[in-house]
Amino acid sequence: MASAPEFQHTLSRSAGFSGTSLHTGEKVSLKLHPAPADHGIKFRRKDLPDEPTIDAKIDNLKMVERATTIGEGSMRVHTVEHVLAALSAMGVDNVIVEMDANEPPIGDGSAKAYVDVIKRAGVSAQEAPRKFFHVREPMHIETKTGAMLVLLPDNNGLRISCTQAGPNNRFTQFMSTDIVPELFEREIAPARTFVYYEEVESLMEKNLIKGGSLENAVVVRGDAVLSKEPLRFQDEFVRHKILDIVGDLALVGCRIRGHLIAVKPGHAANAELARAIAKEQSRRDTLAVPRVVPKGNGGLDSEEIMQILPHRYPFLMVDRIHQLRRKRNEMHRRQIGHDQRAVFPGTFSGPSGDAGCDAGGSYGAGREFVAVQACENDQPDRLFHERGRREVSQAGDAGRHDVHSR
Repeated sequence: MASAPEFQHTLSRSAGFSGTSLHTGEKVSLKLHPAPADHGIKFRRKDLPDEPTIDAKIDNLKMVERATTIGEGSMRVHTVEHVLAALSAMGVDNVIVEMDANEPPIGDGSAKAYVDVIKRAGVSAQEAPRKFFHVREPMHIETKTGAMLVLLPDNNGLRISCTQAGPNNRFTQFMSTDIVPELFEREIAPARTFVYYEEVESLMEKNLIKGGSLENAVVVRGDAVLSKEPLRFQDEFVRHKILDIVGDLALVGCRIRGHLIAVKPGHAANAELARAIAKEQSRRDTLAVPRVVPKGNGGLDSEEIMQILPHRYPFLMVDRIHQLRRKRNEMHRRQIGHDQRAVFPGTFSGPSGDAGCDAGGSYGAGREFVAVQACENDQPDRLFHERGRREVSQAGDAGRHDVHSR
């Protein structure tokens, strides 16, 4: 049976908070607003003339050094990964992120503040279906810095298995988790950003981490951990790496269904994978032909069927649909003639393994495929199906069988 479609979600009402930004050190107020279906996630710079907005899309990526920065023209929004991770993992598809500076508040260095704002605002379903990227074959990214990302097929949702290792493989940690709201809120969102002590000086020379302190980051010096509070998890660093991955992949603009295996990930590698996914999705969209099933309870002839189902003569598996009953069942017909032996030789072998039998079939409810074998005596020999219940009855005319979907 086909699974029920998932619908897009937005916030029930507006909510926000204020704080200090990590890299610029500016005071900033952020507010999340509801948005209509298919709007996506957009950032609005309220501090600029005309309050310009920018799509949180991989096409707008500008910089990935120690944070993810998007921009359009001269407009920039820095360090978007934490708010994007919270919105994506908590199931928010459409929202306006309004700020009065060029970088969101860092909070305590985690995504917990954003999860709290989302929960305070509430999440509401919308009528439009969600958009998904289904991983069909492995995708692989490897960088010169040693990062490796492999995305594998998995239709159960998004799962991330991550291995994090610091300089000289210090604090090597591993975690594997599904990205769902409950787990993200409890296991991933509280993990704070971290930095190695030897990197601090170079970051300050680049005018970064101006708002950084032990209140919003963990500093690793040798084997010691410096922080205002103890580590929230023994493997807090790898959990924060997963948080960053979720935020960076949100730039794809749709939900990903697959299993990501990440080794020593970083913003640059994450962005490269997001760009590859977006490119593949664009390729699929280009190849896709819009197919609209006519309204009403009437049937469809072969010409109308060819405009909907992805098959063509002589491999037309359904000749005619006699009746369409919305959300219930359809009755299909496939006419099988002896002259089709040249088209389907040996496709479905008979009991003795004979070749030369004709095969017909249909797509039933939930896109379930049914194939019926007919041999020289025009008797249905075997029923092939993936799932669901089917009845096959001989219609009386030579080589014609009705397939009923339930």
